[in-house]
Amino acid sequence: MDFILNEKSLYGQFEDVETFLKSLKNNIRCFDIIHRSGKSRIFKTTNFYECAITEDMKIRDLKNQVNSDELLRFQIQLTEEIYTKPYWDENVQHDMDEEYMWQNENVTATALAEAVVHKSSLLSFDSDQYRDRVLCIQKGDRDYKVLSIYSPGYLAQNHSKDLSIGRCEELKILYEGTRIDCSLLEAKSGQDFLEQHEYEQLKKTLDKFVRHESWESIDFDDGLEYKKYHGSGKSDWFTGYPQTIMKFRYSGKQRVFGYRKGDRFRVLYIERDHKTSDKGSILKFV
Repeated sequence: MDFILNEKSLYGQFEDVETFLKSLKNNIRCFDIIHRSGKSRIFKTTNFYECAITEDMKIRDLKNQVNSDELLRFQIQLTEEIYTKPYWDENVQHDMDEEYMWQNENVTATALAEAVVHKSSLLSFDSDQYRDRVLCIQKGDRDYKVLSIYSPGYLAQNHSKDLSIGRCEELKILYEGTRIDCSLLEAKSGQDFLEQHEYEQLKKTLDKFVRHESWESIDFDDGLEYKKYHGSGKSDWFTGYPQTIMKFRYSGKQRVFGYRKGDRFRVLYIERDHKTSDKGSILKFV
């Protein structure tokens, strides 16, 4: 599965360079995830450096900017990406004599048209028009659906299998920066032992947890049954954790265990068989 960097998602929409560079955090994370798979490429145009960042600045003008260390890192990583092959316009796959239309605009000779023939998703920059959405591109009397990806979560949601992203890593990516923190999950944490329908239900419940307005509303959600976990001495899998272990339900008798840190819930274990809730112990996997 290859991807195409969407030059049309840069059209001078950013107020200033700093705002643009800060928005690159998601793009750089997507680049890293894709390259780490080892089997996917990111195509772009040979003149991507001509894309407009602000009304009067293009990517090629970034070399004259002085930025903080973090923003400089984003700038360097973007530069490395756009100046590294492959370039789709060196071997164009779509028919340049055909009209590819999107929102009444002829997008022939752009990444949008090339993505149709490549059967690739677009990697877009932060823009209301392109942020994590499906684009409907017309060619003649046919419609083609092309994904436009900005966030790592949307990338993982749609391409986990293509990029060989396991469940542990997928959960970490999906819930980065949300109320749910999956950064402590390991292979033994339970997610890999779920049936596919159970895993899908888990994600739906985690999404619900994230959407809640406050911790108070979570407390009053009878479906979640968010409450304190009481272990049973030496058989307690969570022995050694100084934090108060909490749990909530994601399906039937199945529970998620972890603890609250600040405004986030740090997931430690995902239960499938209710043994933890019943007895205060978990089978430890080695």
